[in-house]
Amino acid sequence: MPALARRLGLFDATMIVMGGIVGSGIFMNPYVVARQVHTPFLILGAWVVGGLIALAGAFIYAELAALRPEVGGQYAYLRDAFHPAAAFVYGWGLLLVTQSGGMAAVSVTFARYVRELTGLGMDETALAVTALVVLTAMNCLGVRAGATVQSAL
Repeated sequence: MPALARRLGLFDATMIVMGGIVGSGIFMNPYVVARQVHTPFLILGAWVVGGLIALAGAFIYAELAALRPEVGGQYAYLRDAFHPAAAFVYGWGLLLVTQSGGMAAVSVTFARYVRELTGLGMDETALAVTALVVLTAMNCLGVRAGATVQSAL
């Protein structure tokens, strides 16, 4: 099997991972945490605990990647650990539910922030859909274009 062409550098890969871990949650979650936890010390503590849990997950994936350095990520790990059917269900669930719902939430949050910061009179739903269409188009242009946009954001 021919080797895949590597089009992402260390900076690009780092920005993609940071975007996946931090993502838009940094803009949506502080309000939720502050409403549940009423002291600054506990608010910061909740973020530290969440960061440690994310770090543990990162170490697990680093170990899995070192053990099975093939293309496929979570799909490949589930396929090898359990059964191809489990990986199949996971992959389709990720596409149809998890990623789609996450992208919808992120785009609505983006639209709210843009409207608040710019005073733009555009409908929130239309702005969210426009953002999704533009980012989808950028990613369709290729890995390099998508990585450039991710690094810029």
